[in-house]
Amino acid sequence: MSPTTPSTPPIPKQPIGTTFAVAIGVLGVFMALQFLAIASYYLPKIRQQVVESAANPQPAPTQPGQPGQPRQPESTQQQPRTGPDQLLVQRINKLLADSDRAYRIGDYDTALKLIDQVIDTLPTDPSGLLRKARILEKAGRLPDAAGVYAFVASLPGVSPEIRAQAEKKIKMLDVQPAPPTGEPSESSPSEEAPSPSGSTVRDEIGLQPGSVLGIVDSRLRDGAPGTKVLRVAIKSRPGQTIDTRNMKLHVYFFEKDETGEILETNSKVAPQWISPPVNWADNEPELLDVTYNLPPKGSPEGREFAGYVVGIFYNNELQDTRADPGALARKFPLPLYLKQDKPENE
Repeated sequence: MSPTTPSTPPIPKQPIGTTFAVAIGVLGVFMALQFLAIASYYLPKIRQQVVESAANPQPAPTQPGQPGQPRQPESTQQQPRTGPDQLLVQRINKLLADSDRAYRIGDYDTALKLIDQVIDTLPTDPSGLLRKARILEKAGRLPDAAGVYAFVASLPGVSPEIRAQAEKKIKMLDVQPAPPTGEPSESSPSEEAPSPSGSTVRDEIGLQPGSVLGIVDSRLRDGAPGTKVLRVAIKSRPGQTIDTRNMKLHVYFFEKDETGEILETNSKVAPQWISPPVNWADNEPELLDVTYNLPPKGSPEGREFAGYVVGIFYNNELQDTRADPGALARKFPLPLYLKQDKPENE
């Protein structure tokens, strides 16, 4: 069966007139000119924005808690943690306090072990090093003490005052400094090695580290005929409340007889505070004058003045000592603790 042909022919294609073609062409040219005008106006601004954007890139938005999160206002930022630092400071302070206490009671081995823990953490801290030198000196290890003092004096950042103090101590010890290794040296000091009055290393306040009271000065002068007067300046640690009932000052004068033996005096000794009341309320030293009667000339034993030792106690615990000459402090050592006073009814 042959395909069916339509009964009517398709719509014939109309020819495009010349006027229409010209109109389309003019319209196209006008649109092109308009596009060029717009581009010439906006293109420089677009280029400027692109350059500024490249110079100052904006961070991509992130979810809270993700890396790159925009900074929060200062009031809501998390503050840096200081917990570990505070714990370290507390540990160092406790080690120093325990070492100072062990030193005052004469347990030099314990004091040395504790201070070595501080030095392991702070190897160039002058405070810990000077404490170690003081312990070694008191334990009789003078070359080792001189070695530590020499190390302190060689530290590049140490203050001139501390360097001068360390150098002075080296001269006083008058021994060959040993390397500061912490091991005992082979040489040992003589029992009569000189030790100057008030030679103990002191902190910036002028007191022995860890003590509540300290003797910051002691001077002997001539008094009335046949007497000498020892003036002792006693200072308290700032911020400490001192109960004078718990403070005791012991002063001993010594004499040498015709055989050269050193003996405690039998002469009268009279102490007197210069400016009572004694309370250290203004953080200034309190002054005590101790008058000592010299042995009479031509006495049967031929005695003559040989020196003094003075010590201050608080709560029956030795706080500080002074001696002149220093060898008297070793020949007649003061007790580290005073015996408790017994009640009168016992």
